[in-house]
Amino acid sequence: MKNVWKKGLFWVLIIMVGLGFAPFMEAQEPRLDVAYNALPFNLPCLVEKTQRLLIQEGYDVHYHSFGVGHAMTEAMAAGSLDIAPVMGATSTIVSKAGGRDIKIIGSYSQAPSAFALAVRPGSLGVSDLRGKKIAVPIGTEVHVLLGKILAEQGLTLRDVELVNLLVPDGIAALQSGQVDATMVVEPVMSRLVQNGAIEVLRDGEGLISGLTLSVTTTSLLQSGEVEAYKKAHLRSLEYIQDNREEVLKLAASELNLPIGIVEAVAEKYTFSAELTNKHLSELQETMEFLYKEGLIRRRIKVEDLL
Repeated sequence: MKNVWKKGLFWVLIIMVGLGFAPFMEAQEPRLDVAYNALPFNLPCLVEKTQRLLIQEGYDVHYHSFGVGHAMTEAMAAGSLDIAPVMGATSTIVSKAGGRDIKIIGSYSQAPSAFALAVRPGSLGVSDLRGKKIAVPIGTEVHVLLGKILAEQGLTLRDVELVNLLVPDGIAALQSGQVDATMVVEPVMSRLVQNGAIEVLRDGEGLISGLTLSVTTTSLLQSGEVEAYKKAHLRSLEYIQDNREEVLKLAASELNLPIGIVEAVAEKYTFSAELTNKHLSELQETMEFLYKEGLIRRRIKVEDLL
């Protein structure tokens, strides 16, 4: 009797595989590959992931972490990443000018005072920058900001010695005396200031918007995947507004920072998906800066990214 049941079950499975496998596959949730970076201070990403907001939109979501912006666009070109929720404006421009087929799908955050030029406490003032050695990651938001800080003092980037270092390496170089100043970003900036390790000479308030963007590929621009991301992102912004204390505690845990520093840093950030005319003008200005500095080889327009 057992053999009869086994044979019957065998043929049922054969029929199911032959006739029903394709519909079964179609019923599975579609895969969505999304970049995830908690740093420097990405509250919407933290909320979206922990609250499973994209998953609730009906997708099998896979998260990927990246150390630099251009790595995300390289992953998009390779077909292994669909959406980068947060990418620096300069990284976006450099990638587009370099031939990456990407499009902006919205703003992510603005935080002008979260970017700054710092020195060892008491070592020099903002008027003493001529001829100084300054660490800065070339082709980034803080590179643009440094140019504007120098312009306020009647200087250009040619009046200082630039050392191309990522922010963590620049901080280490400053502390060891290898450079006179370095560009810093939040939330590390507030921690170092609180510890007395650095002195901020000038932040980006009034000079830049500190804009970050959400980016996808051209082929996905009008897709259900992007619409799902936009819905989840807006829900994350609403969640932050309604549950601010909870979210800041989450950020403190995720970033391994005291809640006091997290609260102070949060005051510097505006999270909004709206891309304003002011943002578009700043993007065009940044494009010109990058072109004149030789960091992009061809001029592009904002319209190319929308």
